[in-house]
Amino acid sequence: MIDASLKRPGSDETYDTTLLARVAQGDMVAMKALYMAHADAATRFVRARVRDDAEAADIVHDTMLSVWQGAAGFQGRANVRSWILSIARNKVVDHIRKQSRMTFAAPDEDIPDGDPDPEAVLAASQDAARMRACVGALPERQRAVIHLAFFEDLPLSEVAEVEAVPVGTVKSRIHHAKQMLMRCLSKGGLK
Repeated sequence: MIDASLKRPGSDETYDTTLLARVAQGDMVAMKALYMAHADAATRFVRARVRDDAEAADIVHDTMLSVWQGAAGFQGRANVRSWILSIARNKVVDHIRKQSRMTFAAPDEDIPDGDPDPEAVLAASQDAARMRACVGALPERQRAVIHLAFFEDLPLSEVAEVEAVPVGTVKSRIHHAKQMLMRCLSKGGLK
């Protein structure tokens, strides 16, 4: 049973910071509350990059273990959610390196030529399955920023922190991802 003082009052950063301070003191109940508050977001974030449920679950477990072990080192430069997602990002990178599956997308060469048809884009956007397929087909870097900005609703500054890149790079990746999505939705594929 979770202590009444640990029940989430909303998305208050003070709540998360308080929980993290208690976790740093070894409070398992606070860790459970912190886990419950952020594990779903971490799972969605990792799953979008790894695409395998079992591997994603392992990475989230490792992420939350690192949160438990590193809570005392939290310095407050980012909010708690961004800090946790940054840890998750690092775990994903480590996992990919271990699996030797890291792929690099050429920056602009993969963007098809031609303007998308706005009517076709509108019609296609109503098909959720097609949209998911188009998002899933984006290069990993674009898929990650789209996921963080639009599905996790992080501001661009926090997306930049999580991705460990400048805000300008995040804006560029989002711009290119939107172009690729519009083309995918209007023409039936990213290629």
